[in-house]
Amino acid sequence: MPERKLRVGIAGLGLIARTHAIAYQQLGDVVELTAVCDVNESVASAFAAEFGARSTTDLDALLSDPEIDIVDLILPHFLHVEAATKALSAGKHLILEKPAAPSYAGAVEIYRAAQKVGVHFMIAENSRYMHSYQAAAKLLAEDAIGDVIHVRTELRSNEKEHLSQPGNWRTKFELGGGLVLDTGAHSFYLISWLLGEFASVRGVGKKLFNLASEIEDTAEVTGSLKSGAHFSSTFTSVSEIPHSERLELYGTTGGILIDQMSDPVVKLFKGPHDYYGQAIDVPFGPDAWHPGGWHFESVLSEVKDFIMSLLEKRAPLIDSRDPVYAVRIVEAVYESIRSSESVIDLSAVTRDEIEARP
Repeated sequence: MPERKLRVGIAGLGLIARTHAIAYQQLGDVVELTAVCDVNESVASAFAAEFGARSTTDLDALLSDPEIDIVDLILPHFLHVEAATKALSAGKHLILEKPAAPSYAGAVEIYRAAQKVGVHFMIAENSRYMHSYQAAAKLLAEDAIGDVIHVRTELRSNEKEHLSQPGNWRTKFELGGGLVLDTGAHSFYLISWLLGEFASVRGVGKKLFNLASEIEDTAEVTGSLKSGAHFSSTFTSVSEIPHSERLELYGTTGGILIDQMSDPVVKLFKGPHDYYGQAIDVPFGPDAWHPGGWHFESVLSEVKDFIMSLLEKRAPLIDSRDPVYAVRIVEAVYESIRSSESVIDLSAVTRDEIEARP
C-alpha cells in the first residue's frame, strides 16, 4: 500500500473516459481520480460530480497541476503531441490512448520524451489485454498450429454519427481523423505483437457513404511480414453489425479463429477435417461472456495494469514501442492509398529506430 493514493487527472471526456474512470474507482485503495478536463464545461462538471473529482476546462492547468501524479490523455489525436510533451515536461506519469499521435514522427517524439524524463509511461492499446488474443499468443508459443503463413483481421464499427458532424475532428485528416489511423492501428499492433514486423503493405481506402467527411470509411490492407507470412486486414466505420473484431491465424498444421461475438470466442482447429475444433477457455468478467463485453473489460485491464505496474515498479504488459511502430505502418498504408495503391516496402523499417540515438 503506497503512503498516499496516486492522484490522476483525465484530459478528454469522450466515451472511453468513463471506462478509465471506472478502473480508477475499482482501484480506489491506491488511486483517486482528482481532476477531469474537457473543453465542454457542462460535460466536465457532470463527469466530475459523478466520480468525485474537480473539473476544469483549462488543459494546461491540469497538465501542470502539482496535485496530480498521473495524467491520463484521452484527447483528439491532433492534440496528443503537444499535451503529452507538456505533461512529461511537468514530470507527470503518463498513460496515453492510442494512436500515440497522428504521425509517426509525433509518436516517436512522445516516446523519446518519456524515456528522457524517466517517468512511468504507456501507450494504452487494449488489444494486448484481450484474453482471447492472449490465448492466441500462448497457442502460437506452444507451436499449436505450426508456422503461421497467413493472418487476417477484421474490425468494424459504426461512426456515422461522428462522420456526419461538419467540423468534428474525426472527419478531417489534418486533425488526426482517418479509419486506418483510428482502427487500423489496433490490427497493426496486434499482428506485430503476435508475428513480428511488417515487410510490405498495400492499402485501398474508400468512402462508401456520402457523409460530411473527407476520410475513408472502408479500407482493405494487405501485405507481407518479415517472417514470410501474408496478412490481410479489413476495416469499416459504417457497419450495421455491432462493433467487434475478428482474428484468423492459418498455420502449417492448424488454425485459430477468434471472433468476439461468438461463444466460444477462441477455437483451435487441427486440420481440414476438424470440423468442430477445440474451444479454448478464455476468462471473462463477472457477467461472463457477452458479445460486447470484450472492449469494456480490456480497457479496464489496460488502465489497471498501468497503475499496478507503477506501484509494483515493473514495466506494463505493453512495450510502448509497439503502438508507435503501428503508427509507422499506418503512414505506409496511407502512402500506398495516395499513390494509386502501390506496394510500400517496409523491409528496412524496424522498431529499434524508435529508440533515441546517443
